[in-house]
Amino acid sequence: MTAIDSTSVSVSIEVDAPITRAFQVFTAEIGSWWDEDKHILREPLAEMVFEPFVGGHIIDRGVHGAECRWARVLAYEPPDRVRFSWDINTRWEIETDPERTSDIEITFTAITTERTRVVLTHQNLHRHGEGWEGMRDAVSGGWSLAPLAAWIERSDTVAGRRLPVVSDETMHARLAAGATYTAVLLRATDTFVRPTVDPIIWEHGRRNMALSEAGLLPIVLRVGDDTDLAGVGIFAATPADTEEMLRDDPGVRAGIFSYQLHPVRGFPGAALP
Repeated sequence: MTAIDSTSVSVSIEVDAPITRAFQVFTAEIGSWWDEDKHILREPLAEMVFEPFVGGHIIDRGVHGAECRWARVLAYEPPDRVRFSWDINTRWEIETDPERTSDIEITFTAITTERTRVVLTHQNLHRHGEGWEGMRDAVSGGWSLAPLAAWIERSDTVAGRRLPVVSDETMHARLAAGATYTAVLLRATDTFVRPTVDPIIWEHGRRNMALSEAGLLPIVLRVGDDTDLAGVGIFAATPADTEEMLRDDPGVRAGIFSYQLHPVRGFPGAALP
């Protein structure tokens, strides 16, 4: 923590995230990274909410229904800046007089497209009145953005892989390219008895491969658990055309499979790795 002047303290950090992601985590995901010991609610915390508009609040809600609105959103300028009040007095209780509250400003600056500098400044601490120096000393040792960086690192890493950055522009482009497909849930009937039906299953598999080669069945999956769900397929066709194809499936014709059709939307080019 660095003192800017006698009434303000500041802390900063660089995080491995685009500026929009850093802003999102600090605000909308505040309950994920905020130190769970730094609350004045008198019961265990259930959730922490950041209302994303000027005039909104930061709200702590307890597991038994108690609610503590300990900050007012004074500025909300995504993805560059947010500012909120510190409505807590020197006795660490809610302060109802806005003239006797300090405020916290957080700025976000893009260093690169995938790295952001976050600066938090707790200012106007003298407005808390008598004993404000104790408040300043307490918050100067309490503010830390390390949990923010740690949460970004943890939440953006899945199965040992760092998730790539997906911009709003990429989202819009991919959504615009979405296409309609048909999902098929294939179920085994009571007549599905191994090994009696194995020759039929072999021909069923042969037809699936032919449909895949023809570009009509881009994804086909055999279900391997102990249920009646035998397979899942994604057909590049309408439900009506898909049903027509399924009527000619050897397993369906033999009565060892039944099926359900569901219209779905997806992205062209999606495939198994």
